[in-house]
Amino acid sequence: MSHQTTDISSQLNHPERDLALQSIENARDLGGYQTVDGGHTRFGVFVRTADMDRVVEADRVAMRDHGISLVIDLRMQREREEKPNLFSRGSLGDPAFRVHDFWGDRFDNYRSPGRSAPPAKKLADLYCAGLQASDFVMAEIIRSLTSAEGAAAFHCRSGKDRTGLVAAMLLSIARVHRDVICADFSLTEQYLQSDAINPIELTAPGAWQRTCSPETMRMTLDFIDESYGDVPSYLIQAGVSEQELIAIRKKFV
Repeated sequence: MSHQTTDISSQLNHPERDLALQSIENARDLGGYQTVDGGHTRFGVFVRTADMDRVVEADRVAMRDHGISLVIDLRMQREREEKPNLFSRGSLGDPAFRVHDFWGDRFDNYRSPGRSAPPAKKLADLYCAGLQASDFVMAEIIRSLTSAEGAAAFHCRSGKDRTGLVAAMLLSIARVHRDVICADFSLTEQYLQSDAINPIELTAPGAWQRTCSPETMRMTLDFIDESYGDVPSYLIQAGVSEQELIAIRKKFV
């Protein structure tokens, strides 16, 4: 067990994972993760981050050097209006920009069904509800990522929830070990430096949304297995084709 833990730790802390950007938090590459069939995910294919509303020139250059040709904004309209993604301006030489609003207005009145449930379970319940209600958006996201010619970066506000779900889909398609997928999700706690990026107060009723326990992602993936069979089956039911899944795995693994 200790060997497995050490192995996961070495994958999480791969020197190429951290993009070390000055103005974009929680920026990390999804490469370098081992798959169940002996492969590994490629660096320079998919990058997950937090907000991109304060991008400095040095980071713009770093993203270009990393090969990022597409940026996907997963945030709601009001978030985009409050903190516009700088790449939405379409400046010459910048990556292409697309919006795939994962939540929309479908969860404006969401309340956790289990008031006494631990935070990890409450957050998993939200994720599971989101995957059901926004499955068509997840399909659009996967199609955009499949069609990206270079590397693609995707983000939400803190780079944890919506971004974490997309990352889990990609790593599952790649057949990365589930323990590693869950550990990658919880890396946000290590990478996110600014509390200001999540406006929910620690003492507020919705503070459970700030958490990033690996158990949250484990329960979410277990739900997908129980409800759909596995992640690829969920995505196919949502509208992703077998050919698109094959294509995304080929470019990522």
